[in-house]
Amino acid sequence: MSALGLFVRATGRSWWQARYRDGAIVSEWGTLPGISARVLLPGPMRDSGWRSRWEETTKDGMVGLRLLCPNGEVGELEASRDHALFQFKVGVASVTQGHSISAHVIGAIDDDDGACSCYAWEPPGRLVRFSDNAHWFTYQKVGPLGIENLGLKV
Repeated sequence: MSALGLFVRATGRSWWQARYRDGAIVSEWGTLPGISARVLLPGPMRDSGWRSRWEETTKDGMVGLRLLCPNGEVGELEASRDHALFQFKVGVASVTQGHSISAHVIGAIDDDDGACSCYAWEPPGRLVRFSDNAHWFTYQKVGPLGIENLGLKV
């Protein structure tokens, strides 16, 4: 297994990775504010409260998106246009029980009607592929996606 695969497995969670037309790759852990990827350790990450910055990641020139899963699986999507790729997490937050993630979703808008191809990591160990629509996302009853918040153009 690669060093990257070992890192993802050790964290026990999924991570996104974006690929750009010019060959650049931006990884989710590289967007954590004030954190260097060289010093990320799995233990402190789990409960640190750090949040990645998808909303601040440029969507211009983004042509591919990967979902790296702790079981070694990878979901990968490509887009033919800018501002067509998205990612988000589905979860619940409770004052008494904290937060839990039920899915980490990546998607690619396929057409002007909002149809999209998606992958979701469902902890503790399942990667699923599905189709949905950004205007009314039925997966886990998410509902309409915040198109502007995700940086999408349909």
